Amino acid sequence: MTRRVLIGGVAATLVAGALATAVAKSVDGDEEGRFSAGDLTTMFQEYGDTSGTWLGADRTASVALSGGRTLWLFSDTFLGRPGPDGSRPRSSGLINNSAIVQQDGRLDRFHYGGEPSAPAALVPTPAAAEFNWIGDAAVAGGRVQVLANSYRRSGAGPLDHKLTGTMLAEFSEGSLTPGPVRKLPLGDRISWGSEVMTAGGRFYIYGTEGSGAMKFAHVARTDGLDLGGAWEFWNGSGWSAAEKDSARLLSGVGTNYGVRRVGDQYVLVTHENNLIFSADFVAYTADSPTGPFSGPHYLFRAPEVAQGHIVYDADLHLELSRKGRLLVSYNVNNLDEAVTYADAGVYRPRFAEVTWPPAGSARGPAAPGGLTAVADGAGTASVAWQPVAGQGISYRVYRRDVTAGQTHFVRLPGDGPGSATTYRTEFLTNGHDYEFAVTAVSERGESPLSPPVGMRATVPPPDAPGTVEVRALSDGRVTVRWGEVPFVQLFRVYHRDLTAGQRKPEAAGTYPGVSATVGPLRHGHDYEITVVAVGGGGDSPPSAGVRVTPRVAPPAAPGQPGAVAREDGSVRLTWPSVAPGLSYQVFTREAGTGGDWGVPGLTDRTSFDTAPLRHGREYEFAVAAVNSGGAGEKSPPVRIRAVVAPPVKAPTRLEVEVGWGTAELAWRSAGVEWYRIFRRDVTAGQKEFVQEEIAVKGTRAVVHNLADGHEYEFAVTAVNDGGAGPRSEVVRVRLPSAAPTEVTARSDEPGTVTVVWTEVRRGLTYRVQLRDATTGESWRTDPYPVTGNRYRTTMLPGGRRYEFRLQLPDGTMSATATTTIR
Repeated sequence: MTRRVLIGGVAATLVAGALATAVAKSVDGDEEGRFSAGDLTTMFQEYGDTSGTWLGADRTASVALSGGRTLWLFSDTFLGRPGPDGSRPRSSGLINNSAIVQQDGRLDRFHYGGEPSAPAALVPTPAAAEFNWIGDAAVAGGRVQVLANSYRRSGAGPLDHKLTGTMLAEFSEGSLTPGPVRKLPLGDRISWGSEVMTAGGRFYIYGTEGSGAMKFAHVARTDGLDLGGAWEFWNGSGWSAAEKDSARLLSGVGTNYGVRRVGDQYVLVTHENNLIFSADFVAYTADSPTGPFSGPHYLFRAPEVAQGHIVYDADLHLELSRKGRLLVSYNVNNLDEAVTYADAGVYRPRFAEVTWPPAGSARGPAAPGGLTAVADGAGTASVAWQPVAGQGISYRVYRRDVTAGQTHFVRLPGDGPGSATTYRTEFLTNGHDYEFAVTAVSERGESPLSPPVGMRATVPPPDAPGTVEVRALSDGRVTVRWGEVPFVQLFRVYHRDLTAGQRKPEAAGTYPGVSATVGPLRHGHDYEITVVAVGGGGDSPPSAGVRVTPRVAPPAAPGQPGAVAREDGSVRLTWPSVAPGLSYQVFTREAGTGGDWGVPGLTDRTSFDTAPLRHGREYEFAVAAVNSGGAGEKSPPVRIRAVVAPPVKAPTRLEVEVGWGTAELAWRSAGVEWYRIFRRDVTAGQKEFVQEEIAVKGTRAVVHNLADGHEYEFAVTAVNDGGAGPRSEVVRVRLPSAAPTEVTARSDEPGTVTVVWTEVRRGLTYRVQLRDATTGESWRTDPYPVTGNRYRTTMLPGGRRYEFRLQLPDGTMSATATTTIR
């Protein structure tokens, strides 16, 4: 299981695969729509080679949809296409779950979340540090309900992860439109969704509990056909509403396994997990969904284990099975990632068919007697028995770890003892009680199990691994190799950063075999690498430390970026991924200047949105990938002209407050920073609005130099580099008049007139106009301005009638006062 965390995005989308791979149906009479194991294995291999989207994945659950469609659900999924040599490119993206729809015998649409430039999991998790692996799914009421288990990292190795809970995602059954995703009120002891089976108008949900090296099956059920409703949990004798009461059904199941009703029995098919890294797939049978389960029935051995790979998970696909057969899928991987990157075809589903029900066998020989089992103190046990009479007799040895809670005997791997009557079994756990049994096998069949015999194992800690060798790769990772340690299958690799002064070694992961690839580690730092053997008697002392200095070559240049101008003047850039886990520098400069690129923007995605740029100007962009070894070469540049669309919204709720010669405007934003103000002097007879010369930033402005007493209309428009948007509604107001009131004139002395008035607005300067009304004289203006509220003039001809008025600075005239000169 290749297990990594991908940062990414959140809403599911549907993306069509580049190619829908066809496969010939295996048709046998009425078996239209049924497939052979070889057909399906080939179909997924061809899809991974040719689709250009789905490169490989694990889990492989199937759900029958309407219209003859099948929904295939996956957990960790690699994206892209294989290299010319069939390898998986290091640039392949990884998402934690996905789906493919099969229709008309072809794998067609590939479904995942995010967007093509930034793919994400189909079923997202709200917690950034967690990720979802797919359980199983069911269809009810026009909805596809998908169970997913949430995990977080517990270490750096491929087996280091911890369950945090169970999620439920829903999709429309017809179009697979994504719906809500929510966390179910379940704990972190059992990963629910190993199987969802429909029976008796309910869903039965099987789950897996990990306890040490053992895994146990559990079962829950719903009240109706809704996984989002209330659940009940089998407690061993009845149903409980409390998950804590859930009882173990049997041991040795995988994280995912299949359960279906076949004929008059319930059949559970699983990878054999009572033994670590087994090649066997087995079936158990029961008369009810809750068991008790009998078995195991050995179905087949996965040939990939002989090639150094691991196999895991099993699922039943009855809707696609041919008559009289069970169609079983399983997953293949290698815990040395160099192997899976060298061959993209490794990390893809495999299918096997077995005849069911199994053919009955003739009565075999008698069971062996006289069985003994003795611990030899070195982590092994010697088992011996009396020979069974007959020709061509061979033997098989079975074991059960009582202390670990193993519920059924399991056949020990390998070719067994053959015709010998002794056998040495390995990989025991210190202090555990074991039971052993033996069968005799002839051409007539296999005998029942012998009476079991018990033994307590005595296992010392293993010796420390010797001859540890390390080699730094060019990407910051380190290949570690060590010598074999007898009776040990797992090893833990540690690294210590000497340059950083790290005192306590840090675990890099747990690995089988005698090699591992760890990292990436920090470029240029000196590290000490040690290896610990993990045996049944505990951990060995650490090996002698070996020093290494990881080096990280700067990444290659990204391919040609794409650029799209956006309405706000920004540019959306996208480019091909160089490799997972990289960040990128994005460089910008005006095209044609040949100037410095300036300070780059940074992103950990393969897309970037620039800040708004200058409207109408052409820009040049380039991208460089960055890792701990530094920045690589820049990509080929891409040019594009920035475009800013004029605002589409008009300002709203324009309000105007008037004062002496001024108007204060306020409005609601139209989503931009700058605005233009328009005014029209209605009193002066202006026909068109006049634009204020200076744009205003914000949503308030004061307009000056207005005529007191005039009626005005105002409007506002949003503006940006792309132009002006629509105007707001027009608001009409009248300014207060500053013309003096109560203007009077009197002649108290010969040839003299005094004019007085009441000021409306103090501090103004007036010009006095007068004329001889008796002679019809035109108005003339006194050459001296006047302040205050009094004016006096002399030397006027007596007996004449004079008129007086005041002119304000804005040209406004007061009322006229008349008097006769004495």
